[in-house]
Amino acid sequence: MVAGLGGRAITMKSLTGLFEKAGRDELEPVTFLDLDWKVVNKQLEREREKRRTGPAAEAMLRDVGAVAARNY
Repeated sequence: MVAGLGGRAITMKSLTGLFEKAGRDELEPVTFLDLDWKVVNKQLEREREKRRTGPAAEAMLRDVGAVAARNY
């Protein structure tokens, strides 16, 4: 399972739904939960352009304002 990627909070409603599906054996092999798709897609675009921005997780946290940008 991938959850909260891109800085999005994981809600109780999402977790409850996830556990209910798991109990019924209805989960997909890879399950995404509460993703901020705008941030995820921005990172995927970075990778397609082959720009080196450092670790992907740090770049996405910068995008949502959770980490200060470095001045290299």
